[in-house]
Amino acid sequence: MALYTGNHCPVCNKAFTDTDDVVVCPECGTPYHRACWQQAGGCVNADKHGTGFEWTPEQTADSEANPPQEERICPNCGAHNAPGARFCDHCGTPFGADAARARSNAANPGPIYTRPNGPDSGTGARQAGNGTGSAAGAARQPGGFAGIFRRELRPDDTIDGIKAKDWASFLGPSSLTYLAQFIRMEELKRKTSVSLSAFFLGPVYFFYRKMWKVGVALTALSLVVTIPTILALFEAASSPLVAGLNLDWLSGASMVCLFVDTAQLLLRSLFAYYLYKKEASRRIHAICEQLPEGQERSDALVLRGGTSALAVVLYLLVILAFWLAIYWFLGSGRNLAVQALMQAYMM
Repeated sequence: MALYTGNHCPVCNKAFTDTDDVVVCPECGTPYHRACWQQAGGCVNADKHGTGFEWTPEQTADSEANPPQEERICPNCGAHNAPGARFCDHCGTPFGADAARARSNAANPGPIYTRPNGPDSGTGARQAGNGTGSAAGAARQPGGFAGIFRRELRPDDTIDGIKAKDWASFLGPSSLTYLAQFIRMEELKRKTSVSLSAFFLGPVYFFYRKMWKVGVALTALSLVVTIPTILALFEAASSPLVAGLNLDWLSGASMVCLFVDTAQLLLRSLFAYYLYKKEASRRIHAICEQLPEGQERSDALVLRGGTSALAVVLYLLVILAFWLAIYWFLGSGRNLAVQALMQAYMM
């Protein structure tokens, strides 16, 4: 086995370790992971058999003196990183000397929220970004303006019965930020936490985070509250589609819709993290029940979690198509309708 350690499997291109199950081609001696050999259905160098070709180790005397750096596998989320990486590209977990410093910062075994991280602590600002696979959960200490505290979250610590490393794999970008919010909400028994992204982006945020049901519901609500505005546009355009209709109620309906729209804007910003935590927890539990702990589970979490730029693009295209259709149905009076809308917003 030691003969192949450090060399690379020609199928998956991963370096062999001392614990790998390796099989060797009987014709040319090329080594493979057993699963890779079965996947390839035989030797990838079969066309060279009979020509005198023999596999030679990559590790020479010179390379053994200066062994190549291997990719770094994150102990927190299992992601593969480039050799020499200082932090995991996926979840931000530090490696090497940075990890040693993180472990020393996490050495205080006190209870949750007992390590000060405010202006009076002296070390708070320096420690804010460190931790062994950690996320900094923050809460305000009663009676202290600067009493911001942090909690170290290690890979096997749980939130909603789910290990932090599984959370990190599923959450993807900004996983530390979300884990900090989830810890805070769990420890303080709160469901609210302000999300500026949800406040300003609305359905776009929820589609980006693959929260399909919430995104569709908010989109439908957003379209419903624009009905008075749409009818007012048709009225200003003298469209035959609203000819003969009594639209005196539009003014009052517009005020009600404005109130509803403002309320949903505030509610979505306050409960976005809670809704995401609840939906993500449900999906992660389902994956963990189907797959044992390991690389296959980690890959499934990454695939089904994370973000979706495609969903955002599709949402924007649908909204654009909707308003283009409204503009087309306004007919020849569309210019008058647009002028009326602009005047209404300028008042």
